[in-house]
Amino acid sequence: MAELRKSARQTDARRRAREKAAQFRELQDTLEQLATDYFVAMDSIEETNEEVERELAKLRERAEKQSQKSRDEADRVIVRMVGAGASVSEVAARLGVQVRDVRRVAKATPAEDSSSASRGHGASGDETTGEDGAGEQDAA
Repeated sequence: MAELRKSARQTDARRRAREKAAQFRELQDTLEQLATDYFVAMDSIEETNEEVERELAKLRERAEKQSQKSRDEADRVIVRMVGAGASVSEVAARLGVQVRDVRRVAKATPAEDSSSASRGHGASGDETTGEDGAGEQDAA
């Protein structure tokens, strides 16, 4: 009879151990699935960030091209103003920019109409030299 009790206890202990092991395995399976879900989500974030960076690079490139077109147009306007007979200091004052910037643009940007550009530079060249110096002193 003592043998029967020992066997019953052992069977009961084995049953409880199996239940605990099954609970442990279930928990481990759940944790493994959750970890898988986490890594999938993190990979998705990385892919999204990479895609956004590619799109931003394209947008920056387009913005730079558009900005350059606008800068070129603004420079052509300055050249036309100087070519129309306005002094460099007058153009700077009208546009609210530095005289040195107008001078730089006037020298670097080719005029649309070469005859008006040469007429404008030749006619106002002596005037702008004297006025530019005064304009810079006034601006400073």
